[in-house]
Amino acid sequence: MTPLLATQSDSSAPPANGTNGLNSAMKRILQHNPPESQLRAALARAGVLMVRLIGPPGAGKTELIEATLRRCSVPHRVAVVTVNPASAREAQRLEKWCGKVAHINAPVPLAATVWEAVSKLNLADFDMILIEGSSGLARPADIGQDATVAVLSVSGGDDKAAAYDPLIQSSLVVILTKTDILGLVKFDERVFREDVHMINPAADVIGVSAVSGAGIFEWLRWLENARNAKRDAAPHAIEPDAGDNFIG
Repeated sequence: MTPLLATQSDSSAPPANGTNGLNSAMKRILQHNPPESQLRAALARAGVLMVRLIGPPGAGKTELIEATLRRCSVPHRVAVVTVNPASAREAQRLEKWCGKVAHINAPVPLAATVWEAVSKLNLADFDMILIEGSSGLARPADIGQDATVAVLSVSGGDDKAAAYDPLIQSSLVVILTKTDILGLVKFDERVFREDVHMINPAADVIGVSAVSGAGIFEWLRWLENARNAKRDAAPHAIEPDAGDNFIG
């Protein structure tokens, strides 16, 4: 697979404007037109939804995306960007299931490098872009996404919502993965959900299993509703094709 994007020049966490690692001339250009604004404007014109999925290593983000692509009816209209130094393997794993995969070789994405990757896509061919990446305990930076989704797992423990407070605050949805092992490990789902709702009462919590498929339909329905809302808000009406319902 040939990735859309080369390695970022600076792998440290990005500042709010997403220009860390760029030369001074480019920083001056982007100061008045930051990449996250350019990306958001391009996606708005095209009616393309961009969702950023963030969680700690081992939370099951790649499995969740693969299960999403396998069960949605239009995987060819979904692009995926994987972000971390070891994600080339994940990109290869997902490539056969979706329309396009890009790999950013960095611990966290810069808005500028995500914009560079997306700008190489013909957005008319896509309905949705999923950005997969790990996160520390800090609040995720704005890279132009429409929504941030926290991905935490049963295997990680029922205290992880409280531990990732800034991520939960920033998320519209919290996905609890690996629900097929509930009952096999010590995990109090009530505690987990209460922590989420205490931190962010507006966040939806969806439990899923990539193994059994449990909860995937609910997650797909959320994505479909978000995609339709983005289409409806586009400057020019985007007529859905007869066969492109996100859920078959």
